[in-house]
Amino acid sequence: MLYHEVFKQLESVRWNMQDDIPWHTFDGELLSDEQALTIKMNAITEWAALPATEMFLRDNANDSDFSAFMSIWFYEEQKHALTLIEYLKKFKPDFLPTEEELHAVRFKFDSAPPLETLMLHFCGEIRLNHWYRCASDWHDEPVVKKIYSLLSQDEAR
Repeated sequence: MLYHEVFKQLESVRWNMQDDIPWHTFDGELLSDEQALTIKMNAITEWAALPATEMFLRDNANDSDFSAFMSIWFYEEQKHALTLIEYLKKFKPDFLPTEEELHAVRFKFDSAPPLETLMLHFCGEIRLNHWYRCASDWHDEPVVKKIYSLLSQDEAR
């Protein structure tokens, strides 16, 4: 089983939302409404880990090792959403996603071959790694730059 080793590896690089994000360095002059809207959309996108996890668990019910790994993946993806939501809550509350917006990404995936689904998902993680690195470069506000840097590193793993 790979889960035990993967868990230890991921645990060793886990960051903490309270301690590893410099919330006190926020500079509101460096955040536009357009940028806040993109943060909101990224938070909603990360929230979609819920239906993706349900799909992975359904389609991999015969693989307890992979299913156990999904607990780590789901935790980290939800932490991404929660961190972006926390940022908006603290600094741009008018842009907070609504419960309805978050719930709207909860949909059922059609059944598909597990390995093809995993490969497609892997490509999405690589794309998000690049997206978040570019987002970090696009922003000048130091707190969100740090957040996107952390998220890109998680996506690369």
